[in-house]
Amino acid sequence: MRTISNKMKAPFLTSILNLSGGIFLKTVKPFKTGDFIEIDGEIGSVTSSNWINSEIKTIDGEKVLVDNSQFLLGTLNNLSDKNIIRLELKLNVCYSENMALVKETIYAFLKEQTSILKSPKSRIEVIKLHENSVELKVTPWCLLDHFLELDYKLETALHKYLIEKGFKMPISKEAFIEVRETA
Repeated sequence: MRTISNKMKAPFLTSILNLSGGIFLKTVKPFKTGDFIEIDGEIGSVTSSNWINSEIKTIDGEKVLVDNSQFLLGTLNNLSDKNIIRLELKLNVCYSENMALVKETIYAFLKEQTSILKSPKSRIEVIKLHENSVELKVTPWCLLDHFLELDYKLETALHKYLIEKGFKMPISKEAFIEVRETA
């Protein structure tokens, strides 16, 4: 089981912050057991909560223990209340590309998509470095009702959009096999 905690050096202060977070959760009640939440990039269903920490079960089934201080210091989104969900789009871009321009172009693409929410904000992060390219993860948000449709076609549409804008994107083995099968 992983733990999401504050990286403070003073154990006493950490305990006080966790207890304060517990009081906050019991008073404000930003979520209840069973709610689907995102806290500092971790998405999962709340399985339990006490005065010191809370436990969520991620989509992959992993249990994550979250110090209650994170609910005071981090960013919490109760997805059950908002009926929203985060998409995960992955793509590879050649090292020769201007990454700032790639990022700007991806945000422009997302802004054009009417089904993508403006808040919470979309994020772009590097997740892996390959021999000739960098693998990016793009995480926009949408209404739960639009998830299946967008999950199915948004990654392909973004890939085509970047190619149309002149960016070099290596072909993955999966895409090569798919092209060969249709030929």
